[in-house]
Amino acid sequence: MDPAGAPPIVVMPDATIDLQWIGGSFRIAGPDKEPQTEVLAAGEIVIGLRFHPATAAAWLGVPQIELVGQRLLLDDLWGARARRLASRVRAGDNLEDLACSLEQVVAEEAASRAPDVPMQAAYRLIERGPPPDAPLVPWLMRALEMSERTLRRRFDESFGYGPKTA
Repeated sequence: MDPAGAPPIVVMPDATIDLQWIGGSFRIAGPDKEPQTEVLAAGEIVIGLRFHPATAAAWLGVPQIELVGQRLLLDDLWGARARRLASRVRAGDNLEDLACSLEQVVAEEAASRAPDVPMQAAYRLIERGPPPDAPLVPWLMRALEMSERTLRRRFDESFGYGPKTA
């Protein structure tokens, strides 16, 4: 961030969750239902990694409905495991090396966690949109072969909110 003073940042909801490296620690941001305004410390190095839709819940091991609108340290979710992960990051003066190290450490951690493939498909369906005059939720229920209750529960787990918000 600008050493002279970081301006407030407005973060708009976008059905994604970010893993951020701030001050030598990992932080989780989102999912958000409403715009969030953040003020970060002047001179702070911030590197963000964005989870693809429907992948953060598997990586974090927490239903995303529990994280809506929050900004919290990964330590608060994982404890010592988060500290071990952060200790593997090669932090130095070179930002490119730091970013590469973060990517590598996170990718290694992610290798053992499978994303929710049906919810990734649901997100792609929503991006394309339902056929004209087809209500979204019934259309998704048919396309994904899920009951309404299961669909809403799976959306809460994977995105933190329902299909109409995602």
